[in-house]
Amino acid sequence: MNETNACLALYLDAPLQSWGYQSRFDRRTTLSYPTRSGLMGLLCAAMGVDRVDTGELDRLCALRMTVYALKESGRLMDFHTVGGGYDSKARSQSIPRTAETGKPKGTVVTHREYLQDSRFGVVLTGEPALIREVGAALEDPCWGVWLGRKPCVPASPIFQGVFPDPDSALARLKEISRCDAVQREVHEVDSFEDGNDTLMDVPLDFARRRFAPRRVDVG
Repeated sequence: MNETNACLALYLDAPLQSWGYQSRFDRRTTLSYPTRSGLMGLLCAAMGVDRVDTGELDRLCALRMTVYALKESGRLMDFHTVGGGYDSKARSQSIPRTAETGKPKGTVVTHREYLQDSRFGVVLTGEPALIREVGAALEDPCWGVWLGRKPCVPASPIFQGVFPDPDSALARLKEISRCDAVQREVHEVDSFEDGNDTLMDVPLDFARRRFAPRRVDVG
């Protein structure tokens, strides 16, 4: 194994996935592939990292991330209601209120988007000790892990092993997914010219919802 780097293979398989990006108010959209913030949140849950622990989050964000779309299907729009049918005295805290007056607003309908029957492979590359630590946490997570949102429970084990290089990790992901060809690849780049998209999804502080941009090449 490389003395300076190792690779961790993650397999993201579920009937529904939702990687929130640019979600606003009552409309919660999903990116068409896993976000860095979503993956870091998953790792933090597995390792028991509190959302206010920015030091541990910084350590995890040092890992390089490449996403492989192994199977892409359609999307699902789900409708949720918030605040309907609550007793105004017993559960007043659950009733939505207007920002201007603070008076009850009534039932709010929210639109939540999901990816259906999709499979992704993720290869994280970094310092071997950290890679092994993350892998051990995914095998025996401290808290529950899901693929973007709580309803999106993994259908297969996420942890697929530690490998000496990205090609070996990808080979394992293609084997477990029975995928002959990757449909799409998203990898991080160091210069603006080498990428074709910029995402505001590098988590700096989950508690304060602060994020930084990263440049990626989607192909």
